[in-house]
Amino acid sequence: MDDGAILIVGVGGIGCLWSQKAHSRCSELADLLFIDSDESSFSNSNEAHCLHLDAEGEGNGFAALPNLAAHRLAAGMGAISDIIDESELVIILAALGGGTGSGAAAEIARRAKESGSLVISLIGLPFAEQPLRCAIAEKTLPSIEINSNLCIRLSLERLAWQARYRDSDWKTGSEWIGELIEGLVTTLARVGKMNLDLMDLRNIINIHGDSTLIVGTGTTSDPMSVVEMAKESPLSDIEIKGAKGCMIQVEGGPDMTLSHLNSVSEAFVSLLDNDCQVILGARSSDEMTGNLRLVAVVSGI
Repeated sequence: MDDGAILIVGVGGIGCLWSQKAHSRCSELADLLFIDSDESSFSNSNEAHCLHLDAEGEGNGFAALPNLAAHRLAAGMGAISDIIDESELVIILAALGGGTGSGAAAEIARRAKESGSLVISLIGLPFAEQPLRCAIAEKTLPSIEINSNLCIRLSLERLAWQARYRDSDWKTGSEWIGELIEGLVTTLARVGKMNLDLMDLRNIINIHGDSTLIVGTGTTSDPMSVVEMAKESPLSDIEIKGAKGCMIQVEGGPDMTLSHLNSVSEAFVSLLDNDCQVILGARSSDEMTGNLRLVAVVSGI
């Protein structure tokens, strides 16, 4: 893919945090855009395009006012239209329940999809003990799903659990989001032993039914740990058993063998429908020596 073809967009405070951490792992392969009403979200924005939605400069944000956030984004869309129009793949990261993420994520997805981009949205759902945020999320999520080619629901409760397990911070994505985005971007942007491209991704996503995106990491000494971690992805109410389509990328270092590739891919595919359409890719890089990573787009759920 050409330079500028992949755009990572952080919407709202949490979305900006997630996107900054994810982009830092693949900065040479994707552009970065921050959208928020709070300028503090742009503090690590040396490599990012930024759209500040607080036109009045009061720094009050949009709290529980997603419609106002969507209105402000529409008014400022001209400042970012070029970077969106140049992108072939737009990855949107946001958490619902507040104002900016809930209101602006659907609008940016709609604009990107209209421009011809493939739109993947990774959307955080509020903790169960936050009824107001849950109500806002329930109301705004359908519009994001309609305007995305693939919308991945992420449980913040499961993400927080995984963060404790990894001794990391859920607010920065518990490392899982960074691994997921890095895996997807490198799958599409870098040449591998068995290459996958945007057309492969479109073909899998277009299979009738729901779709999702999964990542698992492990070591060459224990390939099955990769599949086990993939099964523990912090997604919301997802069951991949019986899925009809799957695009799999297995990454490793120079020490990755055909046996590693077969073990990981076959174990994961065994979780899906017996007649599942599978597209397999593989890539080797020196920085992955001793490690393995599986990135899978699963569809027809």
